Amino acid sequence: MKAMQLNTRVYGGPLRKVVQDLYTAKSVFLDPYTFFQTARDRGEAVDVVRYYVVMSVILAILTPVANVLGFPSDVIHASTNAQMAAYKFAPVFEQYTGASRHLWTALLTIVFMVLKLPVFTAFYHVSARLLGGKGGWLQSLRMTVYAATPAMVFGWVPYSDFLFGLWAGLLAVPALYYLHGVPWGRATVYASFLLGFQILYVILTGGGWLIEPE
Repeated sequence: MKAMQLNTRVYGGPLRKVVQDLYTAKSVFLDPYTFFQTARDRGEAVDVVRYYVVMSVILAILTPVANVLGFPSDVIHASTNAQMAAYKFAPVFEQYTGASRHLWTALLTIVFMVLKLPVFTAFYHVSARLLGGKGGWLQSLRMTVYAATPAMVFGWVPYSDFLFGLWAGLLAVPALYYLHGVPWGRATVYASFLLGFQILYVILTGGGWLIEPE
């Protein structure tokens, strides 16, 4: 009986937090405006980062599955740059280590997702300030993480780039308004600019930077 109680204390806590993160993602999907109204008081930085890591792990596990089914992680079939970079460099690690490129794709996806978090947080923080926002760094972290939920959860789905990238971009509007106090019009124009830039990049490059493994 004592052993069971110990296992509950050790494993129940982390598992319960993961379940909470899944419910958080559900709230982002089903009622994003209500979610961002309350996001300002939703957990500390460690909770936000944990949510980001959990969603990134889901993305990292499912991305190689899509690759095995014949869908490369390119600008058509992947929603994050982390997936594309992982897919590009995984064959190199496979060559030098002997471990499967699909395993490396999963591991590198997590690594690149973690590495880009502070960069994107800083980018959105500066952007929000330039737009007249008043939120602090924690609000910028929340905006970066929660607005990216569609891309993290469904970014592995084939032909997903535009759909879930667009969805994530649209979530930046309520995130800017509720977390940083940026007016609706200004937030909408900014999000539209980012989406337009992304679309233009895809059209002009055709994902040419990505070297597809053979």
